[in-house]
Amino acid sequence: MTDQASGPASPKSVSRETDAPRVLAGHVSPETAYLVADYPYGFRLRCQIRYWVETSKHGQRLVSQTSNPKRGGVWNKPKASTYSDLRVLYVDEQGHVQNEGLSFAYADEPKLDAFVTRYAVALTSERDQKAIKLARVLIRARRHVTFTIEERSGPPQTREDQREILRRAVGYELSLSAKEGGGQ
Repeated sequence: MTDQASGPASPKSVSRETDAPRVLAGHVSPETAYLVADYPYGFRLRCQIRYWVETSKHGQRLVSQTSNPKRGGVWNKPKASTYSDLRVLYVDEQGHVQNEGLSFAYADEPKLDAFVTRYAVALTSERDQKAIKLARVLIRARRHVTFTIEERSGPPQTREDQREILRRAVGYELSLSAKEGGGQ
């Protein structure tokens, strides 16, 4: 288990007197999870809770898991959030573990830049760097696509036609990104 943004350490509780938000990195499985040693369990009991960011082909999501003090600290079933394209963990000013996700479908470039700047320490993996570059390309490609709703006398545009339009826009932005040295 780890409890600091810098890497493995012995399990400790989160300090309730944290001065500023602290970005957490490297918490990607139950074994490397961020551990909070003193967490409420119901009204009277206390337990441990661990947090990590799970990555799959669907994206990333927060997973949390509490220990069961009634059963000798056995871990309960993990609880997972919904997926986003990028997700990070941090400890807020009150010492609580929080998470923030970014979905490329709803982000613009200023929002992507702010997210990457704020959470740079946690976005160091090869997967994250590729996702950031892809997000930049997709966001820029959307600038070339417009949507209109109108009555038509002819056949409607097919999904294949729509995919081809988006494919061309993404291809164009990928070529620009390659010329710029990766889109950064």
